[in-house]
Amino acid sequence: MIKEVAFVAIAVSDAERARKFYQETLELKPTMTGMEGAWVEYDLGTVTIGVGCHPAWKERGITFDMEKTETPVCWMAQFRDPDGNKLVVHKRKEK
Repeated sequence: MIKEVAFVAIAVSDAERARKFYQETLELKPTMTGMEGAWVEYDLGTVTIGVGCHPAWKERGITFDMEKTETPVCWMAQFRDPDGNKLVVHKRKEK
């Protein structure tokens, strides 16, 4: 049974646009920045939100099985971890 979420990763297509949204619109303060600004983490109490730019993941050697795909309710992409487990990043569309 899941009792807690400590970390949420969000893939974005434009790091600068995401930074403006999270830091200016939502007024979150970055607690860690990496990959030359393509990855930013925001601590919110016991939860950390990590925001990363999709192209930066490719530069780190991540191979996508399914590139960014649009569905009626979201955008998603699928990749694999070093053991071959499939992972999906998902972003809901605004209503």
